Amino acid sequence: MRKPDSIRYQTMVWGICLLTFLMITPVHAAISDIPAGGTVFIGEEGLDITACGIGNGDTLGWFPAGATPATGSPDITIQVTDATSFYVAPQTFQGKTGTWYDMGTKSPAIIVADPNLGIRVYDVGYGQIDRTGLWVPMDFELQFRIETNLHAMAVRPGVSGAPIEVRVNQKEGIEYSTLTNRAGVATPLLFAVDRNPYMTGPVWYPDAGYSRGIYEFHAFCNANNMKDNYNVVGKTITPRSETVSLSKTTTTTPAPTQTPIPTPTATLIETPAPTVATPTPEPTPVTTEEPSPTPVPEPTAAPISLATSLGALAVITRLLLRNK
Repeated sequence: MRKPDSIRYQTMVWGICLLTFLMITPVHAAISDIPAGGTVFIGEEGLDITACGIGNGDTLGWFPAGATPATGSPDITIQVTDATSFYVAPQTFQGKTGTWYDMGTKSPAIIVADPNLGIRVYDVGYGQIDRTGLWVPMDFELQFRIETNLHAMAVRPGVSGAPIEVRVNQKEGIEYSTLTNRAGVATPLLFAVDRNPYMTGPVWYPDAGYSRGIYEFHAFCNANNMKDNYNVVGKTITPRSETVSLSKTTTTTPAPTQTPIPTPTATLIETPAPTVATPTPEPTPVTTEEPSPTPVPEPTAAPISLATSLGALAVITRLLLRNK
């Protein structure tokens, strides 16, 4: 073999060896590697905090609210035995959350947080409403909503999010770690949670072969054995009493409801009918009757016999007087 060909061959062999080495060499970054000023959670163990400027034998100190190394003395100090395998022990760090300082440099080293974790079940296509504890028709597609502060793990190098697992249990005793959605995709119930709250997206379609009835579900996080060391409900694990009930009825998928835009109603202006003058009736003449004159009674004539008698009496009387 000529020398140039030999050099070319050796170069190719070494290149293949280097590429193979890079491919099989594991990435060192892990969920246990804490960046400078990073957050660690109570219960985690085996943490590498050397990137925080902490070495073996260094002292960490915690100060009460409002105090710092420049303004006060620490309430508690701990000596780090192994900075590559640090344990956030519950008995030491409960009630002592917040910034811990490197007492050698008087600078912030790590932030200790108390984990919290909650889970709810939501529908996907019917308004994304919380269905926890309710009956749900079989043709509703479901998703989980995870609420936690563990999403802070996403800032660790090479970590996409906090590994949170979900388990679904049927009352008959069947436990599911994988669910199937409407598209027929089976989804492992392990999620890299990188925000709060975190929606899993459609993972569960009851009509995909699941029986009707009541299902319990819960979530937990055991990153760096935190649940094993700090098995507290609401912290590293959610209550097992959360339920969703798959009903016996199904519904038809309604078309998206659109808010109707009201059409302005045309205002009709009525044309008044022409007013027809009603002829005023001529007054009916009223005949006024003149009052009849009150008749004056005529003197009643005395009876003739009486008059005659009186005349005769007068004559007799006169004659008698004359004869005297």
